[in-house]
Amino acid sequence: MNTEIYYFSGTGNSLHVAKELQKCLPEAKLIPMVSLLDREVIKTEAEAVGFIFPLYLTTAPFPVREFFKKLDLKNSKYFFAIVTRLGTICLADIYIKRMLKKQGKKLDVFFLVNMANNSPTGLKPTVGDKNWINEITKEKIAKMEAVVQERLNFIQKIIFNKEEYLENKKFGFFKYFLEFILSAIVEKTSSQIDFYADLTCISCDLCEKVCPAKKIKIINNRPAWQKNIQCYYCYACFNFCPKQSILVRKKYTDKNGRYHHPGIIADDIISQKIKAI
Repeated sequence: MNTEIYYFSGTGNSLHVAKELQKCLPEAKLIPMVSLLDREVIKTEAEAVGFIFPLYLTTAPFPVREFFKKLDLKNSKYFFAIVTRLGTICLADIYIKRMLKKQGKKLDVFFLVNMANNSPTGLKPTVGDKNWINEITKEKIAKMEAVVQERLNFIQKIIFNKEEYLENKKFGFFKYFLEFILSAIVEKTSSQIDFYADLTCISCDLCEKVCPAKKIKIINNRPAWQKNIQCYYCYACFNFCPKQSILVRKKYTDKNGRYHHPGIIADDIISQKIKAI
């Protein structure tokens, strides 16, 4: 059974999971969601289709939603999804089930994988988490990765054997109600994270390259976040900056560390924007 795995990743957690899953599905093709967003219809002929992405505001992030709106799955039969998160409540499975149901399909496999947090502020309208840097030490990440790998070994077997396995069944009807409300908020919101670059910026333009939304432009040798382009809240620019020059105004201005998955480099994130053939 041929397989396609569609992923979205800002700082590498979800991409790492996608790559690990591909190891047990050698015929599987990894396809970045953002490479397809300029299409009117995203059609797949694969019999098995997977979705891997991070949890934002308890649900699916903006680019993932844009992807699902265009997706044509008429020829596909088996569906799996893996959502990476810090550990918060997840409503993304409800969203995926709803979008699949519109095409007469069902979600066969759903897993949550807890991984390191790539953001000291997320979408919270509060002061940045000053303890964030203590949660992303090399020692803590290594311990978490060991747990992640053990979990992925189990997930790989389920998907390889085309079994059914749905996690995250708690809270019942309340989850469906809450997801409906939050989806409406996420779909309509145009709020922006107030990123800026301080005087340590060396004009390397890496932030522009890694930004999957193409929101950043280098103007007069300085990064500028375009207000008319939706931010994906992925924190790629923030975490891949080699000088930690990118900060969040009034929320996080510390320069004592950044996070991206240790197995993923900036070029891996940049390649998501290459249009799929």
